[in-house]
Amino acid sequence: MKHFITICLSSFLSISGYSQIKIPFVSQIEKANQSSKFHEMEAISFHIELVFGDKKAFEGAVISATNSSFIKIIKADGTTLTFDGNKVWLSPLDKNYKGARFDMFTWQYFFMAPFKFSDNGTKWENLGEKAFNDEMQLSAAKLTFENGTGDASGDYYYVYKNAQNLVAAMGYIVTFGGRSVEQAEKGAHAIEYSDYQKVNGVSIAMQWAFHNWNKEKGIGDKIGDAKITNVKFVTISKEDMKANSDAVEVKM
Repeated sequence: MKHFITICLSSFLSISGYSQIKIPFVSQIEKANQSSKFHEMEAISFHIELVFGDKKAFEGAVISATNSSFIKIIKADGTTLTFDGNKVWLSPLDKNYKGARFDMFTWQYFFMAPFKFSDNGTKWENLGEKAFNDEMQLSAAKLTFENGTGDASGDYYYVYKNAQNLVAAMGYIVTFGGRSVEQAEKGAHAIEYSDYQKVNGVSIAMQWAFHNWNKEKGIGDKIGDAKITNVKFVTISKEDMKANSDAVEVKM
């Protein structure tokens, strides 16, 4: 589980800006997803239920500014996590737990990923056709990051897109915690996206599947699922952005 929840801290603890270099692979995904329309909106909310094996690993409602400058998660057990653009807060204190900071960013990033591919610090390499699984090849590109981007800029993604130019999956490694690239590649995973639906004209994947992954062979055995529901664009007030009065800071 920890391998999944560290991924966002590895690359995306910054508020969205836009890189100046964009390859056609990225432009095609952004057009298919209606990324420009997404970023015209102030914020988006959704409910996520995540299962690994037969055990529910996470459930809650997520509200995020479309530029990731604010995130709030209200978990099913009543725990509230808030990212105010600078710090992470949790309430109530007796609900504090080791993975809180990871949960704050990971599920939001996996949801937002197709709309963050032009963020500052992103670097792309076109890979052409790559093995997606034992039976299929898909167009793919490698996403890496400039030094100083996030907490572990040595991480990388292999992003695969389908015939509709929507993200089919993202394979990734996690170097967070001092792992070398070689060590991280031994425990690589992928998230597969499906059941795309239109929300205000924007394409959103409502089903996710987590797999073991190899950059040469593609996705392997499935190890988890997530279901996304109740997706809607919303407005947020200054009060919404505030952490609860009893919140404590969640540090690295």
